[in-house]
Amino acid sequence: MRTFHFALLMLITALITACALTPASTQEVLHVMSYNIRCGFCERADDVNHWSRRKFLVADVIKKSQADVIGLQEAEAFQVKDLAALLGDFDWVGVGRDDGKEGGEMNAVLVRRSAFAIESQKTLWLSETPGQVSRSWDAMFNRTMTVLGLKSRKSGKRMYFMDTHFDHVGHTARSESAKLIVQTLQTLDVGLPVILTGDLNDRPGFAGYQTLITHLQDAAVVARTPATGGDITFNGFGKDIQPGNKIDFVFVSSGQQVLSHQVITDLYDDRYPSDHYPIVVKVLLP
Repeated sequence: MRTFHFALLMLITALITACALTPASTQEVLHVMSYNIRCGFCERADDVNHWSRRKFLVADVIKKSQADVIGLQEAEAFQVKDLAALLGDFDWVGVGRDDGKEGGEMNAVLVRRSAFAIESQKTLWLSETPGQVSRSWDAMFNRTMTVLGLKSRKSGKRMYFMDTHFDHVGHTARSESAKLIVQTLQTLDVGLPVILTGDLNDRPGFAGYQTLITHLQDAAVVARTPATGGDITFNGFGKDIQPGNKIDFVFVSSGQQVLSHQVITDLYDDRYPSDHYPIVVKVLLP
C-alpha cells in the first residue's frame, strides 16, 4: 500500500510540474532592448567617444544581448545604417525628427528579420499636432514616437512595439507626451500585446511615468526575477554617474509576463559604448 501511495504521489507531482511548465513552453520568449546610443555628431572626430570608434562596441552589446527588437534613441540615420550593416539580419524603421525623413535624431527600431515581419509603421510627433513635424509645450526639441506592428515568423502572433524619447528640458512636455502615448495606445487593436521602450529623461515616479503605468507595466517592477544591473541608466561616459538615475524604461501591456529585466553595464577596456546603459528585457509573447 505504501508503494502504491508513493507511486501515486510521484504521478501527481509530475502532473503538477507538467501543468506549471506547459504555458511557458507554448509561449515565445522575446528579447527586447532599449538603448540610447548617443548622437553621432555629438563628439569631435578625435574624441575617444566619437561614433566611428563606439559603433563597434554598441553593435557588440546588441549581439551579446540576443535582442530581437531594439528601440534606439538619439540615433541618426547613418548610425542606424552602420548598426544594421554590422549586425546583419536586421531591418529598421525610423524617420528624422526634424523633417520626417533623415534630418535629425530618430527613434529608430531594429527588428530581427528572421524573427519578425514588420506589418505596419508610423511616426508621431510628441506635440499638439502629432501627424506633422512639430514641437509643443515647453519642449526644447522636436520629439517623436515610432509605432510598429510586428508579426512573429515562428508563430504568426502579432504585437505592437513603440519607441520614444521625451524632452530633456520641458516638464510639461514630458507629462503631455505620456498622455499622447496613452491616447495612441487606445487606437491600437484591442487584445494585442504592446511593448514600449524609451528614454523618458526623468526618474521613475514623475507625472508622465504615473500616466503611463495606468495603462502599462514597468518591466523592472513586474519581472519574475529581481531586476539586475543596478538602478542607473545614464552614465555620461562614466563622468556623470548618479545613484538612482534611471531614465530609460521598458513597459509592457497589463498582464504580460516579464521574465527578467537587466541594465547592461559592460565596458570595453574601461570604454563606455554610450552615455547610457541599455536595458534588456525578456518577455513572454502570449
